[in-house]
Amino acid sequence: MSSVEELSGKKRAILIAAEKCFAAQSYEGVSIRDIAHEAGVPIALIGYYFGAKNELYYAIYEHHSGYIAERLNGLRHARLHSPPAVALEAIIAAFVLPVLKLNEKADGANFSRMVMRGVIDQHEASERITREFYDPMAREFIAALHDALPHAPADSIYWSYQFALGALLHHVVDIRIERLSDGLCPARQADLAAPHLLRFITDGIRAVTRVN
Repeated sequence: MSSVEELSGKKRAILIAAEKCFAAQSYEGVSIRDIAHEAGVPIALIGYYFGAKNELYYAIYEHHSGYIAERLNGLRHARLHSPPAVALEAIIAAFVLPVLKLNEKADGANFSRMVMRGVIDQHEASERITREFYDPMAREFIAALHDALPHAPADSIYWSYQFALGALLHHVVDIRIERLSDGLCPARQADLAAPHLLRFITDGIRAVTRVN
């Protein structure tokens, strides 16, 4: 193994360990020592590669930024190429499917839990992430919903985005459905969950935005 590959492997091990730690407990509750122990590396190596804890936290989101780009690319394709009758379905698919695909992977599931913890805890590091990574994407999806549902009341579009996000986040972090369904509904199998979640969100948005 070359030295470059070895270093790359250590950096990846730190990222995976940090992701696992941040998924398991709050940002404030995780120490650099915890992450170093999980990764099996000296504490000083984390500082050497990533700097302070908040920068390591940020680096995890950078590492997963490809799925955000995939969602935005799918959204832009939907807006340009989808007939009006199915535009909403295409927009919601772009919003949901990359997340479900990521969540099928072990590190993706940890990342999903880490994202949810950031939403709940609202700490300074997560606020930076939200503003830089997620707010711009959210605004593009909201604009797409406005275009797809031009007669909908403006406030109903914002509520629709809020509740669609809630349904998606809850699904990717809660595996209790496997127990409740006695194994009939695997929680992290995207091809089984996707049709139901897409229909639930799409039909819900149509109901909420309908002008009486």
